Amino acid sequence: LPPPPSHPATICARSAGGCDALPAMLNVEEFVCPELRLAMCHVKEAIRIILHSLVVCRSIGGHQPIEPKQITSDLFDIDYMRTDEVAFVQELEQTVEQFSEVFESNLSRSGRAQLIFNFYTTKSRKQSIWNIIVGSDEKIVFEQWRVPVAVQPLKRFPNPADNLREEASLQAAASQQVQQALHYMIARANSKVDHLPPPPQTQASYKFEVSFASGDGKGIGSGSALLPQGLSSSLSQTIRHIPYIA
Repeated sequence: LPPPPSHPATICARSAGGCDALPAMLNVEEFVCPELRLAMCHVKEAIRIILHSLVVCRSIGGHQPIEPKQITSDLFDIDYMRTDEVAFVQELEQTVEQFSEVFESNLSRSGRAQLIFNFYTTKSRKQSIWNIIVGSDEKIVFEQWRVPVAVQPLKRFPNPADNLREEASLQAAASQQVQQALHYMIARANSKVDHLPPPPQTQASYKFEVSFASGDGKGIGSGSALLPQGLSSSLSQTIRHIPYIA
């Protein structure tokens, strides 16, 4: 694999596990999926399939084994496995919507963006004033997946039949690319397991968080948006309640 871009600052980070502290990035197994070149109308379904497949691949919980459902895609000629945990489904669907908004709101002016999916575990921090602010648990990221996406313009023709052919061609190409991405993910997930920590005991999948970056790996947005969602407000709220020491 080519070396991945530098770690971006995060925007719209979704965290399934509830810890909002900045994660440690030591000894991370990193994977970069082949770039998906998609029409805007195919971005949501492609990302939905990939996210669910990632979660299912790393759902090896000890006490709560997953019972994934086989789903046939509404757009593509693809069957895939979807997690059955309601909380995860909600988190993933919010991520799908937010990633699509990156292109729809022109935050990614180049038409390219990356979705960064981190699996992590947590450990308790030592007691200190700073840890009261950022939280008592430290995130330890052990695996990162990057999914680069490039939005392709939809050509329009005077003849309606030509428009239909163009749409069918883009849909077939998108289906093939998502299939290739799934083959890549499943092969890597099955062959790279030595770095995995002990399986979680309270849920089926490892905890995860998702963030977005521009095509060159730089964070999208500025200011507090570069912090994982909720951290900026939680910092100000916690600082406000620290007792004054004369």
